[in-house]
Amino acid sequence: MKKMMVIVGLLLICLPTICYGEDTGESSTNESSFDASHELSHQYARKQTLNGKTTKIKKKKEEIYLEFPFKNRPYVSFSEFVLYGPTNGYAGFIETIFYRDKIKIRDMYYENDPVKTDKIGMYSTDLCFTSEEGVIYHYKNVPYLVSSDKPTAFFSEINFDKENKKISGELKMPASKNTYQIELFYTDNNEYHYQETSVDKKGQFSIDLNREGIEGEMYLRASDGLGNYADASDILKEGSSRYHVQPNELKTIEDSYKVIKNKNTLLDLVARILARVLSAIIVLLTLLRLRVLLKRRKRRRRLRKNRE
Repeated sequence: MKKMMVIVGLLLICLPTICYGEDTGESSTNESSFDASHELSHQYARKQTLNGKTTKIKKKKEEIYLEFPFKNRPYVSFSEFVLYGPTNGYAGFIETIFYRDKIKIRDMYYENDPVKTDKIGMYSTDLCFTSEEGVIYHYKNVPYLVSSDKPTAFFSEINFDKENKKISGELKMPASKNTYQIELFYTDNNEYHYQETSVDKKGQFSIDLNREGIEGEMYLRASDGLGNYADASDILKEGSSRYHVQPNELKTIEDSYKVIKNKNTLLDLVARILARVLSAIIVLLTLLRLRVLLKRRKRRRRLRKNRE
């Protein structure tokens, strides 16, 4: 009985590790864990970036400590960098902090988690800088964006229904933590020159025009706000227009979803292990209870035989 309980327990605990074990190397980059369930416009993001009310401020001795709520507002960035580009440019940080926190900066350097440009996304760094008045500031969780220097998403189809004032289409897009935004621009300089909508999980989008659309005087852009984007596409005619996407680009897009899936399997693995451990505990307690009942039954039989 004891051997059987030990074997059952080991199987229940080890089985998920055997089935789902994988290399789960983690990056040291401070990456946003944000997973948007609703659309966020670029205009809204810009307003949030320059809204200094969200900054936490503490003063210790003669130095001031600032902190940005990065985990709660990771869609906005203080500065932008190019994938695999130089990381020693502070101009974006200096300009944003001036407009956001009204601080004129004399010099600046990375204090912790220096900027890295080895992958697309939104990340954060810790800055230390001195104001023109000589006050030392420590700014924690300052967000920055790393974007590709070439498009990573592609329009594969655009449909312009002029009669019903509607534009729809399909976007081939890599996996992202945010929803992709489609921006429609009118270039005839009339009223209501800008509209936007979000892309669904299958890459489909649709825009109901709030004014008359004219072929040749409209174009679309797409972006997830986290470094992935599509080149602008002009709407030159009514009806459906299809665009060829290179096979290697489609392969890259498909592979990006596999990476996301592998990251999710780590959480699934932990959940499965915990479930198996709890199941093992329940089974072991049940077997122990059965063992006690069997012993009591044997003891009663012996007592009956002794009485007889």
